[in-house]
Amino acid sequence: MNVTRTLLALALPATVLASNACLADNERGFFAGAGVSAVNADDERSYDGADLWVAELFAGYKYNSLLGAEVRYGTGLGADTVYLDGDDTIEADMDIDNYQAIYYRAEATNQHGRFYALLGYSSLDYSIESSNLSTDGFSWGLGFGWYIAPQWNLNFEYKNLADVDSQEFTAISANLDYRF
Repeated sequence: MNVTRTLLALALPATVLASNACLADNERGFFAGAGVSAVNADDERSYDGADLWVAELFAGYKYNSLLGAEVRYGTGLGADTVYLDGDDTIEADMDIDNYQAIYYRAEATNQHGRFYALLGYSSLDYSIESSNLSTDGFSWGLGFGWYIAPQWNLNFEYKNLADVDSQEFTAISANLDYRF
């Protein structure tokens, strides 16, 4: 009789854990996608701000329904005019050459979509006229997405790509991803 109770006591948690793992298989695995971002670049000391466009590719892996990791690569889609040193007479073209980022992705899902947070590191290369510059550091973002087909998601994000000293690069993105 003691052996039966012990087996039942062990079987119930094992069954719950096993069923949870089956559910997690539906929300884990590789994903990849592409999107476009509107980036606002601002430097309080050097220039007054630029509105730039970036195309990005990303890929990642969801370990379970709550945790994942991803890498991103973006490239600029055109330049914008900035006024250097706050002077309305000195114009220069600014463009994002590329950026790379790696993120830890925490998300909460339901039957309609997901809400997620990105925490990581980014490196951004940009140019003003003929000067090539770069910045890197902590990066974070918030996003939400909807399931538009069984394996397709439409996502909208706000990202702080870089915020170092007086420089700040923030982005609003729309992207589409496919879950393998």
